[in-house]
Order: sequence, then C-alpha cells, then structure tokens
Amino acid sequence: MIRVFGALTIGLVAFAGVAQARSAPDGFAPLVEQLSPMVVNISTEKPLRGNARKPEAAVPFVLQRSGAASPSRSLGSGFVIDPSGLIVTNNHVIEGAREITVGLHDGTRCGAKVVGRDEKTDIALLRIVNAKPLAAATFGDSDQAKAGDWVLAIGNPFGLGGSVSAGIISARNRQLDAELYDDFIQTDAAINHGNSGGPLFDMEGHVIGLNSALLSPTGGSIGIGFAIPSNTVKTVVAQLKLHGRVRRGWIGANVLDVAPGSHGALIGHVTPGGPAAKAGLLAGDVVKRIDGADVADSLAMQKLVVESQIGRKLDVSVVRKGKARALTVPVARRPD
Repeated sequence: MIRVFGALTIGLVAFAGVAQARSAPDGFAPLVEQLSPMVVNISTEKPLRGNARKPEAAVPFVLQRSGAASPSRSLGSGFVIDPSGLIVTNNHVIEGAREITVGLHDGTRCGAKVVGRDEKTDIALLRIVNAKPLAAATFGDSDQAKAGDWVLAIGNPFGLGGSVSAGIISARNRQLDAELYDDFIQTDAAINHGNSGGPLFDMEGHVIGLNSALLSPTGGSIGIGFAIPSNTVKTVVAQLKLHGRVRRGWIGANVLDVAPGSHGALIGHVTPGGPAAKAGLLAGDVVKRIDGADVADSLAMQKLVVESQIGRKLDVSVVRKGKARALTVPVARRPD
C-alpha cells in the first residue's frame, strides 16, 4: 500500500529542431559549500504518549499515542531567511513541541521560539538569538521552475545532518489532497524522514521549495518527494512575521473546475450575504480573470482569493450565459 508521509522530523543531447537544453553540472560542491551554512537541523521534545525513546526521524501520521505520557524527541530541518535569526520549517516538525533546539552549520545549538505557524500550509516560522549574523537564504520564483530543472535538497535525514541530495524537478502542480494549497513541486532528489522543513534549491542557489512530504510504500525515499512552492512559502511567512498567523481572503463562493481542456473556474455555490453574493456573482458564472491574472482552474482562483489582502476589491471577469461581465468583489477575512 502506498502512503503519503510527512518527510520529517527525523548532457542532454540536442536534436535538430529541439531547443538546446542546459548540460548537467560537473559537480555541486561549490554550490553546496555556499548554501550549507543557511540550512539548520531542528530537534524537538514533545510530550507524547508511549515509552521514552531516543531522537528519531518520526513520521507524524503514524506516531503511536497510546500508553503513559512521556517525552519523545523528533528531528527535522529548516533554513535561515534573515541574518537576525528567522528560520522557516514545516509546522509538523515543531507542532506540539515544548522545547525546540536549532543546530547551526558551525555546531552551535540554540533554543528557538515560535514566531508563528500555519497548519493549513504546514509552514512555521521560528526565531533564534545568535551572537553573530547568520547566512540567510533567498527565495526564488517557483512559478519559473520547470520539470527537468536541476535541484538540490539539503537537510537532516534520519538525524544525520548536513546531507545533500541532487535531482530534478519531476513535475509541477501535484495535488496531495491538501486543504487549501494543493500545489506541490515533485522531485526525485532524495527526501527522507528528517528532510521536512529543509530547502529545495535551484542552481542559482535560491530556495524554490520547502521539502515537506514523500510518497513511498516503505516510508523511505523511492525518488518521489514533494516541496511546497517558494511563492506560497513567501506569502505565508510574510503574514507569520506580521501577525503570527495567516489571515486569508474569502469572498464566499465555492469554485469547481470547468470541462477538461477549458479555461476558468466555475462558481458552484455562492454564500448568501457574502461578498460574492453582494457583488452579483452567481452560481454558474465562469471566472476568467482576477485583477488581470488569468484563472486557469479552480485551484488558481482559490489561491488568488486566499492570498489577497483583506479589504481589497478584486476586478473579476466572468462569462455568464455566453456573455462577458465585469464585477468588483471585495475580499473579507476567511472564517477560521
């Protein structure tokens, strides 16, 4: 049985008429040397039920929670995004932890505090205090990442720390039945238990993904790992820095995909009295554009809405019974 786990707490030949592909790199050592100081190991102590055990790269979805309460330790990864000590990781790496310890590349270990976390996207932001500024990673544009691009994953698989794996982006826009942001980068770079929260780097040294899950019949890497796109991470982290939580946009409309091969998002239901209803949006409308951005499908529309600033008014282009219409829909705060 194949299961989806949180990957956690522990020369192409150019043919005539075909675009010239970039050749494989001779090696990754210079890039690894540059990027490794930006990646951290994370260990947590959690008050779980069961017998006490040594630190392990545990899988949160299958943890046994029966028996007497006793502390359990788990291991994961993260990366620095600000020299002052801000660190990004997965929420499932630190969820429920009573103590969080961050291990830096130079061997320094620091206690960490949670700045904010978001269960829906599985993203958390931590802060540590260090005597000197830290090497910080920069986010790339995940929308520009393409299947076939080379990538590097650096993290703490099975508690080994500082481990590097290389591969390519296998696919984009993978759906794993996540609640809101079901849009993952798939990679064949080895993602194992303990890699969760670590960065997926492109060949420019930019973070284009947050390693979060793997698909495996055994729980070990078989070359099917998943990362949250960096553009989603950037949006969520910005709100966690400001509010400690994510305030999502909402217009009060349920959306569905239109017929296969068609472009747009179909309005399936409009909440009475909600922003969409007051703006005149109706069930059966097909949304084509929002604020000038094309709406390819229901997922694209959902992302555009939930990432919109509360109070903003969206210019929405729809087709209703074959005729184009323009509406202005205000964005309210999504109910928790």
